[in-house]
Amino acid sequence: MPFPTNCSPRIISVDDSCGCTLTRANIRAMTPQDFEDQGLKEVGMDKVIAGTKEARMTGVPESALMDLLLSKHAPIKTINLGAQAGRSIIAPYILVPQRHNVNSNYFEVKAGVATPGAGTGNIHAGAWDVTVYNSPSPFATKLVNLEKYFLPGTFVVIFYKDASNLGQSIQYKVVKAVNADQVAPAGTTKTVVTLEPNVSSPTGWNNLSAGQKTTLHPTTGVMIPLANSVSNYESWCNNRPSENTLKLLVYWLQTIRETHCYNDEYLKALTAPLTSEYFKKFRELPLAQQKKRQQMQADVAYYNTLFYGQRIDERQNVETYQSLPTVVDPANTTCTLEYKANTLGFRQQLADCGRVSDLNGAALNIDVLKAMLYSLKRNRQIDSGSVETIDVMTDRYTRSRILQVMIDYYHDKYGVETRRFYKPNEKLEFQNISLFNYDIFEFEDEGVNLAVFSHDFFDDRLAAFPAAHQTAGRALWALDWSDLMIGLAGAKSVQRQTNVADNLYNCVIDPNVNHYNLSSRTIAAMLQDPNRHAMFENFSGACPTITATPCNATS
Repeated sequence: MPFPTNCSPRIISVDDSCGCTLTRANIRAMTPQDFEDQGLKEVGMDKVIAGTKEARMTGVPESALMDLLLSKHAPIKTINLGAQAGRSIIAPYILVPQRHNVNSNYFEVKAGVATPGAGTGNIHAGAWDVTVYNSPSPFATKLVNLEKYFLPGTFVVIFYKDASNLGQSIQYKVVKAVNADQVAPAGTTKTVVTLEPNVSSPTGWNNLSAGQKTTLHPTTGVMIPLANSVSNYESWCNNRPSENTLKLLVYWLQTIRETHCYNDEYLKALTAPLTSEYFKKFRELPLAQQKKRQQMQADVAYYNTLFYGQRIDERQNVETYQSLPTVVDPANTTCTLEYKANTLGFRQQLADCGRVSDLNGAALNIDVLKAMLYSLKRNRQIDSGSVETIDVMTDRYTRSRILQVMIDYYHDKYGVETRRFYKPNEKLEFQNISLFNYDIFEFEDEGVNLAVFSHDFFDDRLAAFPAAHQTAGRALWALDWSDLMIGLAGAKSVQRQTNVADNLYNCVIDPNVNHYNLSSRTIAAMLQDPNRHAMFENFSGACPTITATPCNATS
């Protein structure tokens, strides 16, 4: 494995690691096979790598966070919708298909009344109509047409707690289910399900006491579906619902340009033997140094865009994209070539989905963080196997305070001094280079470990905020790096020079030639499942809060 030098950027890979955590990241240097695996040629992924290598050769310092992001570039032609590689000629967005899991196991019962006509005709004497909603669980899918999930002849069980605080689990047979969706509030999905208790009618029902009948008529609870009981000699043709689990994700493309320009006379002035050393050292920078500074600024702006980029204006949506600013041919302003848009940064995509928590200047609440950890664990386990560790990134001060309060927490909870449940000062290293420092904490109730990473990016961000706004500079990211991707629609570079063929210089022996190095990349910040991520922002520097509730044995 080659040692990382100024000529070879690293890749920090988490995709193949158990649980998608940096604590088990595979860190390796770039190899020729990486170029081939990217699936793009000179105008593709290797252009990005080449630009990074050039920056390293001119002395741009390496950043582990940027190396981590570098590994997330992927050619859009391998992930875009349809057989055509790349993107639309004119639309500033791409559509990416994604399968998602459907959880239809739990439903909430919020009301119950006697079925009209109960005890008459063929209607069971104890027939009961329950109003059923989607489960409030954060892991439940918000289903539509709930009536299709309760087919006649199938069975259900309702769990609830009665007036005596006794837990009840009652089985019923489904007679029918009808749609009862509400107009207001908009989007309220529900169904009324007619049920028969597992008591014969009318004899068995009439033999029950009033209290027993009340037990069989719940008005609240949780309902789960069971199988049917239908003989092969009976007629039964009821299809279960078949959800279309394919959804389309919209990602916006942004073209980012860089220019490096100089002319021959400027170069001569830098290298002329009679030019003063004061001019060379203090008034002007050598071209390599200029390139270094320009590349450093470009890298910072690029990665800031990936995290914090926002819409170009309010018209940036798929319905009104043709109202966005246009790009026209410089020689023919009536020829519209494309529409301009900005990519939405990872933070903005999470905010749009309610995954960014603003703590309003209060202290970081680890009780809230613990609850979030379990939710992240469950969502990541959908397609990642067992998830043992959740990573969070923050500044070194917040990391230190979390360590202090967690040591006290373990002491209060278990009543003894212990190091069993935490590991401070762990390091993620590559060939004796420390990339990330972190502490690990165990949360037994949530069945997950918390790895708290610190990085200079968060320290620098916090230091930039004045005291009056410093809480806004604090952030804690719980990102699933295996779910983030930087879609690369194209990367190009050209070299231009001017004045050589200009008529003004036809009779000039040494024309003053201008040189232009132009480069561009068209990218989309792509976050596939917001439920795998969370961000906490705008919290104070006070010690985090956490509640210790020890369980003591009684005799």
